[in-house]
Amino acid sequence: MNSKSSLDLTATDRVLIHLRDYMHHADDKEFPQAMTQKGISEATGLRLTHIPRTLKGLEGRNFLGTAKSHVVGEKRRYNVYFLTQSGVEEANAVLRHLKGSTVCTSAGSASVGDILDSAKGPLLPVLRELAGEASAPPAKCGISGPVPDVTGFVDRDNELAELNAMLDDARIRVIAVYGSRGYGTSALASHFVRQVNKRWSAAWVEARKDLPGLLKAITDTATELKTDFDISARTPKKLAEQFCGSKIILVLDGYFGASEETVEFLTGFVSAIKAIPGFKLLVTVREDTPSYNRFYTIIDQHDGSVGEVHIRGLDIRHCQTILGTPDIDPDAMKRLFLFTRGKPPTLKLLARGNEKELRQNTSFSPEEIKLMLFLKKQKKE
Repeated sequence: MNSKSSLDLTATDRVLIHLRDYMHHADDKEFPQAMTQKGISEATGLRLTHIPRTLKGLEGRNFLGTAKSHVVGEKRRYNVYFLTQSGVEEANAVLRHLKGSTVCTSAGSASVGDILDSAKGPLLPVLRELAGEASAPPAKCGISGPVPDVTGFVDRDNELAELNAMLDDARIRVIAVYGSRGYGTSALASHFVRQVNKRWSAAWVEARKDLPGLLKAITDTATELKTDFDISARTPKKLAEQFCGSKIILVLDGYFGASEETVEFLTGFVSAIKAIPGFKLLVTVREDTPSYNRFYTIIDQHDGSVGEVHIRGLDIRHCQTILGTPDIDPDAMKRLFLFTRGKPPTLKLLARGNEKELRQNTSFSPEEIKLMLFLKKQKKE
């Protein structure tokens, strides 16, 4: 037998095993939503944009049939997909292969075949759990901690798409969002956890330089979401284990200039997270964070457990949206764009037009502030 800590399920494996559970619906006049592209995406954990390519590959091998028909609960007809006889045989072959593996569980080594044989209902959720994915979200998702306000959030569609892809990728356990000060890493992370809150809870913690302060903040925030959280867990492994299967995103916001003790703890925490399903760590990091403060290695990136998102300033069009100046002179807008470098906080201060606030919260000289406020008022001819 092959012994693994978790199973490796390809996109093809997932679709075949999922549709195998619905092969008795092939001759129906009205089909379950689970046989549509959206239903297949939800059941398999694959992104909806990746589903057509997988289905096309299966159709090319004569494993899949398709029809446009009525779907339960829907008014219009959708494409539905079902296994051919060859597809059923292929799905059975995949299952036989997987059953020959063993996996490590909390109770020790176990046979995949024994687990599947004792399972009731669809097999794919069981296999996904053995593959290190949480089988289901918690009954109620929530957000705890000092999550920043995201009023006026614009753009960042590409970055949000990257974050969503990383959240859906079971291999990626740690997401690092990098950006220079003032470029909106916190706002992006805040918007993201709000966006996915129907599926994932979020525990938001402001990063601390000292380890005791950081651990206390994590514990205080996590216990608001997880009533059985062990507040005595203080080692990286034991802390990570408290989040097992919780569907919680732990956010460490504003990581920069941590103590050596904190860096060492987070390095061990990243290592421990790799064995903990149903949990993600998201850290917003200053782009100029020194190398000795980095808490993961290039090996962690190469093995797929850490993903990075790097953000830059907003483009000129979205800068103008924040300023609320649709009729501004184009040349004046270009100069403001160069001044602000697309930093959302600076643009929001300019939009309010409060000279005192700009002096207190930016590094611009009084003359530069007066010039920017003047440029903002210039209308195109």
